[in-house]
Amino acid sequence: MKPLHAAVVGGGPSGLYFAYLLKKSSPASRVTVVEQNESYRGFIGRMHRNKNQLVYHGDDAIMVDSTGYGGAISRLSLLTMLRGLCDDAGVELHFATRMQRIPDADLVVGADGVNSVVRTAEGSDFGVRAEKLTNWFAWYGTRARFDTPALNFRKHQGGHFVAHYYPYSDDMGTFVAECDARTWSRLGLGAMADAERQRLMETIFADALKGERLISNKSIWRNFVAAGTERWYSGNRVLLGDALNSAHFSIGSGTRIAMEDSIALWEALEASEAVPQALERFERERRPTKQKLLKAARASYLWYEAFADKMQAMAPLDFVYDFMTRTGRMDDARLREQHPQFMRRYEACSTLPSKS
Repeated sequence: MKPLHAAVVGGGPSGLYFAYLLKKSSPASRVTVVEQNESYRGFIGRMHRNKNQLVYHGDDAIMVDSTGYGGAISRLSLLTMLRGLCDDAGVELHFATRMQRIPDADLVVGADGVNSVVRTAEGSDFGVRAEKLTNWFAWYGTRARFDTPALNFRKHQGGHFVAHYYPYSDDMGTFVAECDARTWSRLGLGAMADAERQRLMETIFADALKGERLISNKSIWRNFVAAGTERWYSGNRVLLGDALNSAHFSIGSGTRIAMEDSIALWEALEASEAVPQALERFERERRPTKQKLLKAARASYLWYEAFADKMQAMAPLDFVYDFMTRTGRMDDARLREQHPQFMRRYEACSTLPSKS
C-alpha cells in the first residue's frame, strides 16, 4: 500500500502499538496519535511472571498449579515502552489534547476505549450494542506483597465478595474488588462514600492485604458494560481493542486481545492495495478468532454474575473446578495436561460429573 496519513485516536496499548507497527513498516506514512487523558512516568517496569494461582473459597485455599506461565506488567510501564518505540519510529504524539472533531486522514483508528468517541461520532455506523452487568466492582492498587495471583471469594455479613489480585511490579499489585447485586443492596454499599467502601474491602480482605491499605486511583464502583459492534469499520474509520469489543477483566486478556487487533489491522494494510480493502480484510480475518475469545469472556462474566449462589451450593474443590471450566474451553483432558496436581486432587475427591 502507498504511504498514507493514519490518525489514531487513543494512546493506550492498541493505539500506540498499531501506530508503531505502521510507521516502522512505512516510514513515509504520516502517523499521528491523539490522546486526551493518558499520562506517563519515566520508568520502565518488568514483567512479573507467575506460574500458579490460589483460589480461596472462604477459609479454604486451593492451589491451582500450571505447567505454563502468565504475567503482568504495570500499564504505565507498558505505555512508556510503547511511547518510546513510537518516538523512535517518528510517530507524531499529541497528549492532553481534547479532540474537537474526527481527524481528517486517510485512515482513522478508534483505539479510545469503551467510551470511544470514534465509535459514536457523527457519520459513524458501527451498530453498537451493549449489555450492562449486575455485579459491582472497583479497581485499586496496593503495596501488599502477593506471592502468587489469587481469587479470594468471601462471605461477609450475609453478603458475597470476591477479590482478584496479583503483583505487577516489585512493590505494587492490582486489587479488583467485586460483589453481586444482592450484596450491594443488602449491605447498603450504594449509600456509602468511596472511602467507606474502600475501608470495607480492607476489612473483608485484611488477611490478603497483610496490613497494607488499598490505594485509590479514581477507584469508582460501577457495573461492567459489555459493549460491542456489529460492524468493525465505517467508511475510513476502524475500531480496535475495547472500542471494538470490551473484554471483561475476569479473563485477564484485554490488553493482549487489543494488541492482537493492532497486529491484525497492520497485517491487513500490508497485504492490501487500498484502505477499504484493508479494513474488509481485517474484519474478515480477525473476527473468527476474536469471536471465540468474546464467547469465552461472556461465559466467564455470566459465571461471576452467579458466583454467590455457586459459593452457597458447592464444596470448595467443586467450586474451583466449576470456575476453571466456566468458559467451555477447558475440559478434563486439558485440565490434566495444564493443571495436573489440581486435577489429581479434584478427581480423588469430587462427585461432580466429568466435563470431558
